[in-house]
Amino acid sequence: MLLKNKTFINLVKAIAITLSLFQLFTTGFGVLEAPLQRAIHLGLVLMLVFLWYPMFKNSDKEKIYIYNIILAIIAFSTIIFFWVNLDSILNRMRYVDTVTSIDMIFGIITILIVLEATRRVSGWPLVIVATVALGYAVFGAYLPGALAHNGVTMPRLVEQMFLLTDGIYGIPLGVASTIIFAFILFGSFLEKTDLSSLFMDLSCYCTRNAKGGPAKVAIFASALFGTISGSAPANVYTTGVFTIPLMKRVGYKGEFAGAVEAVASTGGQIMPPIMGAAAFVMADILGVSYLTVAKAALIPAILFYVSLYTMIHFEALKRNLGTLPKDQVPAVKTVVSKLYYIIPIVILIAVLMSGRSVMSSAFIATLSIVVVAMFKKETRLNFTKFLGGLELAAKNAVMVSTCCACAGIIVGVIDLTGVGFKFINAVTNLAMGNLFLLMVYLAITCIILGMGVPTTPAYIIVAMLGAPALIKMQVDPIAAHMFVFNFAILSVITPPVALAAYSGAAIAKSDPMTTGWVAVRIGIVAFIIPFMFVYQPALLWQGPIHIVLLSLLTACIGVVGLAGGVMGWFVVKATIIERFMLIVGGLTLIYPGLTTDLIGIVILGLVIVGQFAKRKKNGVVSMM
Repeated sequence: MLLKNKTFINLVKAIAITLSLFQLFTTGFGVLEAPLQRAIHLGLVLMLVFLWYPMFKNSDKEKIYIYNIILAIIAFSTIIFFWVNLDSILNRMRYVDTVTSIDMIFGIITILIVLEATRRVSGWPLVIVATVALGYAVFGAYLPGALAHNGVTMPRLVEQMFLLTDGIYGIPLGVASTIIFAFILFGSFLEKTDLSSLFMDLSCYCTRNAKGGPAKVAIFASALFGTISGSAPANVYTTGVFTIPLMKRVGYKGEFAGAVEAVASTGGQIMPPIMGAAAFVMADILGVSYLTVAKAALIPAILFYVSLYTMIHFEALKRNLGTLPKDQVPAVKTVVSKLYYIIPIVILIAVLMSGRSVMSSAFIATLSIVVVAMFKKETRLNFTKFLGGLELAAKNAVMVSTCCACAGIIVGVIDLTGVGFKFINAVTNLAMGNLFLLMVYLAITCIILGMGVPTTPAYIIVAMLGAPALIKMQVDPIAAHMFVFNFAILSVITPPVALAAYSGAAIAKSDPMTTGWVAVRIGIVAFIIPFMFVYQPALLWQGPIHIVLLSLLTACIGVVGLAGGVMGWFVVKATIIERFMLIVGGLTLIYPGLTTDLIGIVILGLVIVGQFAKRKKNGVVSMM
């Protein structure tokens, strides 16, 4: 055990910069053979995990532990293994060619260090699921009845996990080492050049006169950050350190402030254009264009934020909270002078829509950041800031890539044992042919599987299990994948493992569990909309345009009514009966259809008339 010194710190930085340079090169000039690309990426990532993250929480962060260096060397040796044996790995006949003793040793060690690295960066939840999956692969043949499989030998398991691109080096890691890292690099350079400051300044300026303004800043800023970041908890720490103290300053309770930031950051994961990079993964799995996925996600995302904004507004009215402090409102001149900061995002969307590949689009957009940053001295990238951007990208990628490698273990077991088909049959039989019951079971399953897992690997896991079950029940494939994706993401605000809510609670210094349940309450629309769009695909922008637009309009009115019912306020404070009517009326308006829309309008109309009468009688403050 030694004290960290400058040489050690610079060595770790060099590894991080090497990882980002490798990714930048392959993003711009083409990836290597899949096994080698993924092996180099994961090897460097694991090295950083063991050198950055302590084995134990109480470990002295200022000391170098020899076992961490040994683990980092082992991680690097996996790169050498793939480099030396690439030809045999590319040309092997699966389940026919012999798995050698060296293959077995490297394979088992790699499985173990991936599990340990995942535990360090994201805790136990995903590690437990992966370990159970491995246990099922080894011992599942001895289980009774339908749970049993035909048996998996250790050589075959190691081959699946290590030598084939169906396990650790499978699709999840493939996505992490290409698409996801490309967008992490894009976001890191936005942050390092300070071009991302436009998001916060614009949000503050637009909500400067709104009641409860800081909470509304959280909505806009977190939506903009979150769609790029790919991690709701990380997004909470990015914007929450600013918005949560401000919310408490104007009068919001700590639990509410932390929950608002958590829900807003989570919504960024379902907000086009990028959706935390999951949009591109979904497009690849479904075999459709990226624009098809982005268009399908748009209305649910709009409804999510309309609901959240309305709930915050009603809470501000109920508590008669103030507006954003004047010292936090940027001058209009400052905001206008920064508007060109959005050019890289415009370029990204434009290049994507032109038909260029996702990787190429991200590369061009990242280069545009460097160009745009040149216009001002304070944003300009010098050599030190450029290296800092590369290091930041590596830091931001470590958790996602490690979890994707661990998710690959789960996906590999599903493919090897056929447990995915067993799961589909089991939940379908349990639902007894009832689509609603099936969705309830899958929603719970997706929340559990998504606990503690970043956006993209969480989606990949549930896409392998939940989506096929819905498709088997004749649900549209896009609706099926959007359903499981939404619920996997919602795990970050759903207790008991609500990582985004707990991150918000840490900043707000509030009770974590209470903050989590408040987050569920104010994010309730996100739990309802997926059920609606499965039954009515108009909410996924499918069908005639006039039906889609009418569905959007009535659903927006519906979520406002639902928000009023949940918060207990509309024009004035609502009674229990009025809250019930607002919730029922809101739900019927969210569900597209002429009959349900008319019922919802009548119910909300009755409540509004009664509320305005009470307001006139009592002289209550206005809704604005």
